[in-house]
Amino acid sequence: MTLPKAVAFAHWMIAQNVRPGDTVIDATCGNGGDTAFLADTVSPSGHVHAFDVQSEAIQATYDRLQKKSLEPYVTLHHCSHEYAASVLTEAERTNVRAAVFNLGYLPGSDKKIVTSPSSTIAAVLSYLHTFPPDVPVIVVIYHGHPGSNAERAAVENLAAELPEQEVRVLRYSLEFQEKTPPYVLTFEKTGNDTPHLSKLVQAYSHLSTKG
Repeated sequence: MTLPKAVAFAHWMIAQNVRPGDTVIDATCGNGGDTAFLADTVSPSGHVHAFDVQSEAIQATYDRLQKKSLEPYVTLHHCSHEYAASVLTEAERTNVRAAVFNLGYLPGSDKKIVTSPSSTIAAVLSYLHTFPPDVPVIVVIYHGHPGSNAERAAVENLAAELPEQEVRVLRYSLEFQEKTPPYVLTFEKTGNDTPHLSKLVQAYSHLSTKG
């Protein structure tokens, strides 16, 4: 057995939960690696909604999808991932079976443009609150670049704040490595009775209007 790296583990988790016909969210499409994997998983009758704030990420993802003839199964949204729940129809929200984030910067692009604690926390809370129970919200956390410690701390603080009766949290990481490899935090709502989560959504709602 070979222990998978963070992204491979995230893909394994998606494969356990997602089937053709499902709706899935790629919260940070980047260069399209996750988007293509998700599209291949849900095709021919499912759909991927992929989000990114950078136009070059949207174009790179479209080019990758086109080469693999996967673009019919994807809608690309040139906006922040915190708005995912609002752009999906009610039927699509009910059919969501997974959401995945890759935090950090777009590989090969400006390293100063990174995901932010505010939008990430707002998005994770929105997904947990809106999508059905048992839908994994998978966050691949990269650290070592400027700003990453603040975002990592924000996500981990959120994980610690969520009551285990309402949201389960799984951490997967390779330990004692020379460098700082990414790791995975997966959030999963346990049911529809989530009063504390609802209060957190209200408490953190101001984040979506900040950088």
